[in-house]
Amino acid sequence: HLTTRSDVYSFGVVLLEVLTGRRSMDRSRPKREQNLVDWVRPYLTSGRKLRYIMDPKLAGQYSIKGARAAAALALRCVSSNPKDRPRMPAIVETLESLQNLKDMAALHGAWAPATAPASARNGVNGRTKRDSCGAAPKNQAPVASKGDHQAIVVA
Repeated sequence: HLTTRSDVYSFGVVLLEVLTGRRSMDRSRPKREQNLVDWVRPYLTSGRKLRYIMDPKLAGQYSIKGARAAAALALRCVSSNPKDRPRMPAIVETLESLQNLKDMAALHGAWAPATAPASARNGVNGRTKRDSCGAAPKNQAPVASKGDHQAIVVA
């Protein structure tokens, strides 16, 4: 039956979805990766393996300390023993403390995840994608490239 502890478990799953960029169940993945909680659990018990589960769209531009804390919180939330799951006030307190981390790249304007294909944004080389009428879009953010990923530069 549903309890506040099952709500905490569900929140932990959502937090894992945010960290990994994956859905809680994905039958298109290999069998051992279909259930998100089962897939991440071994990685979350070792801090050095955390990078293997982080959403690749983040392109490494996230707080390591914040990611570790969020992953540890998620692991506690999805504990198989409901009594080991944290209560919501403790979850809120942990999440609020993550807001104050100084190594959060996206919060300091360095990078933000790209939301549109690179071909649909201005390039840093000065080329501009034009609409079907040949007009250049107005007020479009410049794009910086980092490896195979591109990110909108936040001013």
